[in-house]
Amino acid sequence: MSPSASLLLMLLRVSAPCDAQTRVALLPFERLALPSEDARELEDATRRAVAALPDACLESREDTVARLRGSGAALAACGDAECRSAQASALGVRRLVRGVALGVGGKRSVALTVTDARGPETRAQFEAPATTPGEADARARQALQQVWSPLVTTQAVRESREPRGSRVLPKVLWGAGGVALLAGVGFGVAARSTESKLSKNGGECATAGEAFADCFASRLDAGRRQARTSNVLLGVGALLGLGGAVSFVWELP
Repeated sequence: MSPSASLLLMLLRVSAPCDAQTRVALLPFERLALPSEDARELEDATRRAVAALPDACLESREDTVARLRGSGAALAACGDAECRSAQASALGVRRLVRGVALGVGGKRSVALTVTDARGPETRAQFEAPATTPGEADARARQALQQVWSPLVTTQAVRESREPRGSRVLPKVLWGAGGVALLAGVGFGVAARSTESKLSKNGGECATAGEAFADCFASRLDAGRRQARTSNVLLGVGALLGLGGAVSFVWELP
């Protein structure tokens, strides 16, 4: 990405508010055996590297400081990643970046810890010689690529393991469709039985005497109703089965 494109991307992020899924807070660096000016330089280099990440909406240092002041004891010392993840959630950020600027052994270095509010945590360290202009930015970008990519990968793996849906709707539709089809077949068999009986010397109406005509008409009307009901139930069953198939395909990952 060209410098102009990176600058444009950073300006767009500054102008747009961050949401809870992309908001990143970079805490002011702690320092050990290093002047405050050098620690701030390394912090700013790391901040620029975080702001350039494609899935990060970095809030300003002023907003982070204000958020820390308002949190009170929310950032008490933690001894494990679970506690630090809870802190990220309490601050309303997706990722929390901590750094310690070191000046041990005559070398400037930074120890980074990136904590995700959903649990995973990664660490990296980089050196930034003061004699090489721009080296701190390059080293910070390289280190963040090491600690950021695993977080994205862990998130993707976790989401891929989550169930995509219990597919309850297709099962319900198929079950209801099966019941409708069975009922339709039953009414069809009854209608065919009535038709068969009437075709053999009038069936039960043969002994009706003078009421033969009324009996025949009544049985014929009953057979027609059974046939219509069978057709309707068979159509409903087919539609429910088709709906179940469409729903099943729709819920596929």
